[in-house]
Amino acid sequence: MKLTDIIEKLQKQNPESIVLVKNGIFFIATGKDAITLSNEMGLKLTCMKENLCKVGFLVKSVEKYIRSMKEKDLSFIIYMVDKQTAEAKEIFSNKGKAVEEKRSCLDCSKCTQKKETEEEILERLMNMN
Repeated sequence: MKLTDIIEKLQKQNPESIVLVKNGIFFIATGKDAITLSNEMGLKLTCMKENLCKVGFLVKSVEKYIRSMKEKDLSFIIYMVDKQTAEAKEIFSNKGKAVEEKRSCLDCSKCTQKKETEEEILERLMNMN
């Protein structure tokens, strides 16, 4: 199971909380949770894939972000996922105000971090002459 699928499942189970999942040396949030964290915390949105925004912060900074999210009274849950079993383990949570954002993505055409598709690369190459 892909990480994006696991995160989506966790978000469906916790629709009123921001879901953060450890991914390597980062904790990441996607979709509506990413947009909320960008708006509330100033985290920079990037494209995880087409029509799916993502934000993240370093694991070593987690206490700082927990304090900030608690100060803003955000409801959030932090998970670690076992990549072999796809099992998610909750490691921290805070009950605060519910997540209100409904969008999973802002306008991807304006995203400076949008991943270029193979077709876009080939078209760009053909137009280089």
